[in-house]
Amino acid sequence: MSRRQIYPVAAEPLNTLLAQKAHNNASFTICELRDELLEQPDLAGFDQRTLRIFVRDQINKRVKRGDVERVGLHPCFKRRDLFQVVKAFNSGNDHSGLESAKDSTDVEPLTTQLRRDSEQLRAQMESSHLQLQALQEIADKYPDVRDKIAPVFEGEKAQARALGEKLKAYAKVQQMLAEVGDEA
Repeated sequence: MSRRQIYPVAAEPLNTLLAQKAHNNASFTICELRDELLEQPDLAGFDQRTLRIFVRDQINKRVKRGDVERVGLHPCFKRRDLFQVVKAFNSGNDHSGLESAKDSTDVEPLTTQLRRDSEQLRAQMESSHLQLQALQEIADKYPDVRDKIAPVFEGEKAQARALGEKLKAYAKVQQMLAEVGDEA
């Protein structure tokens, strides 16, 4: 089946999956979304490649709109981007794609949200540092490929640095809130 035929069938299940990811504050890869969509009977007739391209295009659109953000690389797979929903998606008939998945009664304190986000950043930094260590070990073990993996190493180093700066910003905000005694 073609990509044109996939949109009417796959758009709603994808929005439902993204709403679940937003509600659970879970990160995901494009391939993971594709695999979850393939489990649905309506989408079983589509080939993996077509569905992956559809999911990739939809995620890229949402990244450009600011609804989804790239949060790093999957630690277990070959350079697969890891994404997270920034704004929740409505799984109903609203095709605008934006709506909070949490009820207004589920509002948690800002300090709790910041703490959870900081923990996620720390986990991402740890993953990034482990990848840097692995790349360094490869470079040490195989000196003839050092120049070839240098760009990957530098990219990962820059990402680790960016995560560190982001974590510092979260820490500053948490400290400021603690000083003023705000539990907003």
